[in-house]
Formats: sequence, C-alpha cells, structure tokens
Amino acid sequence: MKFSKAGFTLMELLVYMAIVGIIVVIAGEAFSNSTKFRIRTDNMIRATQEAENVGMLLREDVAQMGAKSSMDANVADANDLFNTAHISEVYMDPANAVDDNKDSSSFKLVYSSAAATAKLDSLVLRRMRYNDNGVFQAVEEVSWFLDVVGGDTVLKRQCVIISKASTTVDDAPCAPQGTNGAGLDSYAVLMATGVTDFRVLPGLPLIRSNAASLDYQKEQIFPPGDGDQFKFFSRYAEGNFTQIDVSSGGTFVTLSGFHTNYNMATGAILESDKTSQQVIALANTDEVSDSWSALCSNEGNNFTFYPHEEYEVSFKIPYTQTANDGSPAKMQMFVPGRDHMQVGFINLAGQKPAGMSDFMFYPPTATDANNIDRTMRFTVPDTVKKVCLAFTFAIYSPVVAGGKLTISNLRLKRIPTSNYKFDETVHNVPIKDKKNVKALRLILTVKRGVKNGGSGETGNVDIVIPIPSNGPRD
Repeated sequence: MKFSKAGFTLMELLVYMAIVGIIVVIAGEAFSNSTKFRIRTDNMIRATQEAENVGMLLREDVAQMGAKSSMDANVADANDLFNTAHISEVYMDPANAVDDNKDSSSFKLVYSSAAATAKLDSLVLRRMRYNDNGVFQAVEEVSWFLDVVGGDTVLKRQCVIISKASTTVDDAPCAPQGTNGAGLDSYAVLMATGVTDFRVLPGLPLIRSNAASLDYQKEQIFPPGDGDQFKFFSRYAEGNFTQIDVSSGGTFVTLSGFHTNYNMATGAILESDKTSQQVIALANTDEVSDSWSALCSNEGNNFTFYPHEEYEVSFKIPYTQTANDGSPAKMQMFVPGRDHMQVGFINLAGQKPAGMSDFMFYPPTATDANNIDRTMRFTVPDTVKKVCLAFTFAIYSPVVAGGKLTISNLRLKRIPTSNYKFDETVHNVPIKDKKNVKALRLILTVKRGVKNGGSGETGNVDIVIPIPSNGPRD
C-alpha cells in the first residue's frame, strides 16, 4: 500500500493558524462581553432591588408618622378609652416660646448643603407605637441619615424612645429614652451602601402663613382680607324668586320673611306658582346697588376655583329655643325632605356652574346641635370663574315660614393640606407651615460594581409617600 507524502506548506499553516487565532479572539471577546454584561446586569438588579427594599422600609416608617389618638388602659380590663395626651410628644416643638418657631409637625429635614444641588439629606420623624390591640405603648423618634464608612457613603436608620406608657414596655428595637451621642450610634442599622443620592422633598403647601409671595395664596377667600364680616343681598323678581328680609351686615346676619309654598285655604302644598328665595353673600361694605349681579361682580364678592385644589364653605347657625316674643322658635318645625335649605354657587348669569353641586343643610332642632360648624368641602373638575356664594330656601311647612334663621361665622377657605407641589430646587418650608405638609417625596440612588474608576450600575426609586397624620387635623 502506497501512502501520499503530501503535507501542509508553511504558508498554509500560517493561514490556518491565523484563522484559528481570529476564531479564538472572537470567541474570547464574545465570552468576555457576555461575562461583563452578566456582571453589569447582576449589579443593576442588585442596586435596583436594594433601592426598592430601602424605599419600602422608609415608606413604612414615613406612613406611620404622627398620630392623633390612642387607646389607653386607664383602668383594669378597660382598653377602649381614647387618649390624646401623647399628641404634644409626637410633634417636634409645639410649645416653642417664639410663635413663628412653634413646630406642630412630626418630622424634621436636615440638608447637607443649602445649595439646591445637595443630594445627601437626613430625615427625622416621630411616630406612635401601639400593641396589637391598638393601645399606646411609646412615642418613637426614627432617623434616616447618611454616614461615610471606609470612603463609602452609606444610609443608616436608628430609633430612640421619646416616652412610653410604662417601664414594662420593651424599648427594642429602639434605644432607651434619653440615649444620645455615642450610645445612640450603637443602635444605628446599616440600610444601604453606595448611596449617591438621598433626598426627601416636602410637598410644599400652596397655602402659607405668609402669603406675600404671589406663588402662594391665603387660606381664607371670603370674607376678603381675612375679615369676619359679611352681608346678604336678596335676589328677587327673577324667575320664581321672591324677596326675603335680611338684617344689616356684620359677623352674623338674620333672615326672616320666608315664603311658604303651602296653601292654608286648601291645607295642601301648592301645585303651581311655587316660589323660592335666595340671598347672595357679599363683603360688608357700603356698596349700594339694586342689582345682585352688579354687586357680585365686584372684587372680593366673586371667586375662581381651580382643579386639584380643595375648598371649604363653613358657617354656624345658633340654636334658639324661643323666638324674640317668647313663643316657640318656629324653625324647629323644619322638616328635612320637605323644606329645603342649601348653599352653593351661581355665576353672574344666575346659573349654577357646571360640575358644582349645592349642599343641603337644616337648622338646629336641639341644644346639642347649637352653634356647631356646618362644613362643606368640594373640588371642581375644571376651572370655574367668577361665581358667587348663594343660600337658597324653599319652604313648604307653614310654621317654618314664620321663623328666623341666623347665619354666623361664614367662611370660604382653601384647604392648606390638600394643596401642595414638589419642587426639587426648594427644600425649606417655614416652621409654622410644616404642619400642613401632607406628602414627602423620596429620591434614592445606590451604585453597585464601582471599581478601578468605573461608574458602576445604579438603582433608584422615586416615590411620593402620603403623610395624612402629620400635624393637627384641618
């Protein structure tokens, strides 16, 4: 058998080696890129997961900020008595001797720099601890703050007891009451490493104690100028409206001369020609006119409402057991569902604005309901311009028509806690207005895989956390 002695030439070997080398380089590069991509993806997932976990824990802390009442076991076997004695302890500084420095909020923000670009904040908040039955246990002060460990910026959390119901209440996981300095540092828990951005932004109240800036608005809309006096103007000779008697303006106004839709001759409600009465609320000035719309069009007597804001109409109706002549107060004979009293808004054409409804009310019929606040809150889906506040009456009970009704403490206000915005360039809220902050925005960024001057991979959360229990009730 004869074998061929042919082989590879040097040139062929060089070509083959070059081809194999190229394949090895490409395969190696692909493997290296795959490994780097896997590491980057892993770092990104870890960073995002850690940021989200921290955000969830911080959300839980912030959502429990403040409190209004708790159940206290004041006597044996009784734990259903609500107590508000702990409210002052859950506020930061409610008894400060300087009025503008009184802090009735339950949080404090500490910024690393006054510059708007500062991204390393600290948050201190107070909250109540309850047992499983809702009974008060302690007031805790929780701090989230940044520290530098081995050149790495880390986020820590610590807790200290401000007060507690009794010595039998366990301090853990917080530091005992009165702990501070180095003793408190030992209770700090590491929450996140590689932190590059930790910001806590307050929802800036659009209603401020100092409304000198055009960016913010006063809380009270009517009576204008933070006043307390108003007057009523009877709308009549239009449609089915008849005149009603009104007293002079002031801090209260009395209405009388109501018209009844009851036919005394037949002993039945009128089938036709039914009438109603309406008064327009105006500033208590010397302006005189025979036209309600002309008066209403004057500044201070008409209002514009905007969506995403909440408003409130409030007033009182004093209870009187007897009329001025000593006879029984006829307003006590008011029949809900038959007689109607309502408050709402009308435009300068006398029509109810689209998207706005009236609120029904009725006079007090017992001393328990004397002089309580009648409060009606509302929002609008779209901007409503130049509307006036109006009270409308339709009386069917004949006795009620002979009665009198007094309206006092009439107010139209914006609700401070329902109107706010976030601004990344503005951190500070005046101490006096911190109680009206009802949301915090958390921005947190952490990095993983930073080495040899590389940028690493980031994970971040940006969430808004409602804090309805911060500050006193509206």
